[in-house]
Amino acid sequence: MPPSNVILEPRSVIRTALLLSLLSFVVPAAPAAQVVGIALDAKVELVNGDLHVLPKPPADAAVFLSFSGTTARTLGEVPVPTGFQGPPSSLAIAADGKLALVAASQRVDANDPAQLAPDRTLSVIDLAATPMRATQTIALDASPAGIAIHPDGKLALVAHTADNSVSVLAIADGRVRVVEKLALGDATGPLAVAFAPDGRRALISFPERARVGVYAVEQGRLRLPAIRELSAGVYPASLAYCGTSGLAVVANYGRVTGDADTISLLDVGAALPRVIDTASVGPSPEGVACAPDGRHAAAALQNMTTVANDAPFHAADSRLVVLRIENRRLTRIAEAPFGPWAQGVGFIDDTTLFAQSMGDRSLHVFRLDGDALREAAPIRFAHGAPAAYGISGR
Repeated sequence: MPPSNVILEPRSVIRTALLLSLLSFVVPAAPAAQVVGIALDAKVELVNGDLHVLPKPPADAAVFLSFSGTTARTLGEVPVPTGFQGPPSSLAIAADGKLALVAASQRVDANDPAQLAPDRTLSVIDLAATPMRATQTIALDASPAGIAIHPDGKLALVAHTADNSVSVLAIADGRVRVVEKLALGDATGPLAVAFAPDGRRALISFPERARVGVYAVEQGRLRLPAIRELSAGVYPASLAYCGTSGLAVVANYGRVTGDADTISLLDVGAALPRVIDTASVGPSPEGVACAPDGRHAAAALQNMTTVANDAPFHAADSRLVVLRIENRRLTRIAEAPFGPWAQGVGFIDDTTLFAQSMGDRSLHVFRLDGDALREAAPIRFAHGAPAAYGISGR
């Protein structure tokens, strides 16, 4: 197991900065400063495979960190509703690092505090303010799932799984408004969204239909119908573009049965997009990411850590799997354990990445050294579990 000797108090900027300075030796030089936002869900825990709502939990929050070269510092924390349901992309940060959107699909039920109820909250956070703060709270028409902000910072998409739609948001002068809500068809269940680096296309995953839709983006709008729907694996969920390579990846989450699941490589830059490769990674890849240079992909596997201890194929640890992208193919090169109940995985730069564990409330930081993963001391959160993340500067 990796070392676990540091507790991160999210409300202590000084303690966070000291911890991250200890981690700086594993962070290679990066071309520009980035902001990493972590959504902390303080409401729930898993006990022997059962979800429990904590009595009188602290407020959910979003914590923001800045990575630049070999240094990292805490920017702050903002109390906003968050949630673990859906893809680990319910937090998005504008490319310039000045604004963040955080969604909450569930809240504690006011009539029964031991249960969760649907939520529709979207929070807008001004990251440039001192101190940073939430400037808007928007009640959407339906529970939000994945969020993505366009590279120009003027447009955002929010998927609504429960009512088969996507909300289109306009962003201007730090304010957000709902422009329209697009119906995508009965039983589509959109889950995750992602914009291409050039902003001309967007991806939407449809898990129950085993499809990934590729859409044109024109004049601040999502153009319907899809350019094409790609046939991915079982329950395609989280999405990530692979830099400017014209490729993307999707995590095929599966059905939590202990069977080996997959991630797929998508050629999304072509006139006629298609799936060009699929690689086995292990049970239930919750999150997926690509390095900025497009040469590696990573998947965070829940690995049957969320089922009862006596269930078949139960495991104590999640798994981080890294694959090389070469000649338009995926090749598995490295794997490492980390805490249970995996959520998101993200690259800070081309060789430094992190994986989120709801089970041990930690952000596990790794360095890809050739074909091996080296882990630093994890960042632990005392008042919530990391359920989603966003990175600026992509």
